[in-house]
Amino acid sequence: MKMNIINLLLFIAYIQGLKSTDFTTVMNDLSNLEKYIKQYKEEKSAKESLTHLIVAYIRKGVYSDQTWDFAGGSIPDDLLSYIKEKDISQSTNSQATRQYRTIELPNQEKIDFVHLFAVMNGIEYGNSYTKNFAHLVGWGGDTTQLLQDIKNEKGTLDELINASKNYFRIKGGFNDADLVSDLDAPILLSKKDDSNTFAEIFTNYYNSKEYLERIYKFVSLTFPELKSKDKFREYIFNVYNSDFYIKVLECKNGFRSSTLSCVLPGDIKSEYKEHQKAAVYVVSDYLSENYKEPDPRYSFSRTLNLSIKSLLSLVLMMI
Repeated sequence: MKMNIINLLLFIAYIQGLKSTDFTTVMNDLSNLEKYIKQYKEEKSAKESLTHLIVAYIRKGVYSDQTWDFAGGSIPDDLLSYIKEKDISQSTNSQATRQYRTIELPNQEKIDFVHLFAVMNGIEYGNSYTKNFAHLVGWGGDTTQLLQDIKNEKGTLDELINASKNYFRIKGGFNDADLVSDLDAPILLSKKDDSNTFAEIFTNYYNSKEYLERIYKFVSLTFPELKSKDKFREYIFNVYNSDFYIKVLECKNGFRSSTLSCVLPGDIKSEYKEHQKAAVYVVSDYLSENYKEPDPRYSFSRTLNLSIKSLLSLVLMMI
């Protein structure tokens, strides 16, 4: 009887662990973190940008190996102790931002919180939405995870595509929370400047209808030359297959011939050529099937709201 009760308690704890973290709680912790890092930068005259300190601090809570430090840079050694001391003195929990994973959004979608910041970190550190590490840290790296999921599948290209669909957004290395994180990361980062915070950006974005335009905005930022829906497969595959850092990752996972321990990745192995296409095509098909121009009514409404805010600011300045 005692053992049954213990098992029941363990099961309840397990189920609770599967639950996503409350959005309001996460935003409160994020807001405190941003405040403390801003204070740190001012007190220490840190040379790194405020954005970098925030996104790299959160990313390193989970993604902290040498590969990620190469793609996302470092943070000052004393930043961790500074934030810890702030949490203790202010009775806050901003350090938790480094461990939050599955977060349920106000629209009932889910994101991988730390993964989202890792993608933003790779983009800002590489100073590009289209080059350097931008593809590797986001959609490209996760597509390689999808390739890993289907590596033992057999069949034609169409059969491998169907196999990929059984994993994409469902299970394996490229689930739905990863996808939303990959899509939203460049959009959210593009909104950040010295006058706002990520907590404000996230709250506004996910409490409005703007996220409904995420695929259009993601494509505009990540593949700015891609305009035609019938070109998605060809264009995105070429981007994926020509990205040096993705080649290195594929090589390390055994999909390419190895030269100098993958420092110079070789060609894709013949037995994985169709698998590679299948993984990329499933991702590109999802983007093309859901790609649409922004709703002019929503865009107008948003522009009108911005105009009203600008007008109110002008009036206040004149008073």
